[in-house]
Amino acid sequence: MDVTATKAKPDRFRTRSVITNEVDEMAVSIDETTELRWFFEGKLPTAVLDWFAPDDMIGLSEHRSDSYRIGDHVDVGVKRRFGSKLELKRRQGPPESFVMPNGSCGQLERWKRWSPADEHVGIDEDTRWIDVEKAIVKRRFDALGQELPITETTRDAVGQGCDAEIVAVSIEGRSAWSVAFSAFGPHDTHQALLRVAADSLLGDASNGWKDRLTSAMSCGYPEWLISIRADEGQNN
Repeated sequence: MDVTATKAKPDRFRTRSVITNEVDEMAVSIDETTELRWFFEGKLPTAVLDWFAPDDMIGLSEHRSDSYRIGDHVDVGVKRRFGSKLELKRRQGPPESFVMPNGSCGQLERWKRWSPADEHVGIDEDTRWIDVEKAIVKRRFDALGQELPITETTRDAVGQGCDAEIVAVSIEGRSAWSVAFSAFGPHDTHQALLRVAADSLLGDASNGWKDRLTSAMSCGYPEWLISIRADEGQNN
């Protein structure tokens, strides 16, 4: 599942592969973001990848497998990043309807993440997991909509901004793809950051994204995984 196979990567387009499972268990980071995400069935269209990752972009490509705990709560997500590092995400309140500058709509969700989260999550031998293969292309924008390189120090240096990503997903042989925006920094700046990043990427309504990105297709990973299990139950 290689989302970059059809494109020649420019020098500034970095690739990060999963080559180690080493985790610093002593350092627990807590991250608060406001996110918009949409899911679509089928393989990631080449035209969408070409639009999202032009040759002059500054971005990052990452392939990884995350193991998600199977649960019944749309507001709690537990996963093992790279199948190893345990992370917990809790949604901070119900989702809110949100309209982008180009007219696209989504469900705005505030999340708080603990990583690693071994002290916050109870795991036993009966815990069930499902592996989700991801091929991610990510871009980062500052408060003015200017693209930034994605490095370990960029986020701390700018203090606030918004990440955008396209993800090709494979789960038990089922293909899907996702578009997402994730604002970071002071909470009261998040909605403005989301609008600026979305405006930089999506532009006006003439490119068709207004009709594709709707509230009906918008949810976070926990809710999407629950919906997949429900679909499979109906088909069995």
